[in-house]
Amino acid sequence: MGEFYFPCKRKKVVRALKKLGLFIKRGTKHDLAQCVSNGKKTTIPRHKEIKREIIESIALFLLDKGFEKEKLLDLLR
Repeated sequence: MGEFYFPCKRKKVVRALKKLGLFIKRGTKHDLAQCVSNGKKTTIPRHKEIKREIIESIALFLLDKGFEKEKLLDLLR
């Protein structure tokens, strides 16, 4: 379990991803977040509160794509 192992509200996650420059495409059951620079995608469930495992998965995806760890932590907390 890492530093990103905490639950978070969906609105906060979507807002943070938009601030990081990801394009958010709305779906019926999931939203799709796409990196504009390289085209890689990740999904965000449409629940009011997103489980800690999903937050950690999204954070690891973003860290792998070169986003800053401290900036990401600040936006999600």
